[in-house]
Amino acid sequence: MPDLPDRPLPGRQREARSNDSAVLAAAREVFSTQGPGASIAAVARQAGVGVGSIYRRYPTKDALVEALHVHAVREAAQLASDIADEAETGEAETNEAGGAVAAFLARQITGATGPLLRPPGAGGPLPPQLAAASDDLHAGLERLVARDRAAGVLPAGFTAADVMQLLTHLRPPLPFPRAEADALHLRYLALVMRGLREHARTDASLADGPRWEEWVGAWHV
Repeated sequence: MPDLPDRPLPGRQREARSNDSAVLAAAREVFSTQGPGASIAAVARQAGVGVGSIYRRYPTKDALVEALHVHAVREAAQLASDIADEAETGEAETNEAGGAVAAFLARQITGATGPLLRPPGAGGPLPPQLAAASDDLHAGLERLVARDRAAGVLPAGFTAADVMQLLTHLRPPLPFPRAEADALHLRYLALVMRGLREHARTDASLADGPRWEEWVGAWHV
């Protein structure tokens, strides 16, 4: 049976999805600048929706934060896969920007819509959706790291978990407008990637980096 074209979503479903994307983007911005104590009302103002519409979708602020986290990990997994595909097909000159990992980090800094760590106190087993997204992210980052190692952009010993740990250090919440914060994060990314390239040129291996399980373990703290 031939594949059927995707059908457009009905108007209300399309509007709901658009509103949800706006809420998640607004939540990322508000929590980044105001911290985890920011109110749902602040998120609603940023998203341009009513507080009640957020509570109908997310009954508590914790539920919104968890959804933001799942969305962010899925988004990062898709980004890693896309960059790996682009690099393998020659559609993107990632080495000119410092390599595939550098491209991933730069696009995460400027485009991510949520945090990649669960909030404090969110222990227990990972929800199935989050576990699946984590596995996809791991697979995508392994492809990026392997490509950069082969290209001499990253030294041996650098791991997929290193990518994520590096991102948490490069993208801390800052009390600045998003554009100003992004510019600072990208400045330090360029410095870090230059150091990694220089290390790779010496053919000296790094000490073994963290395992993926250790990175995921940080989601339980």
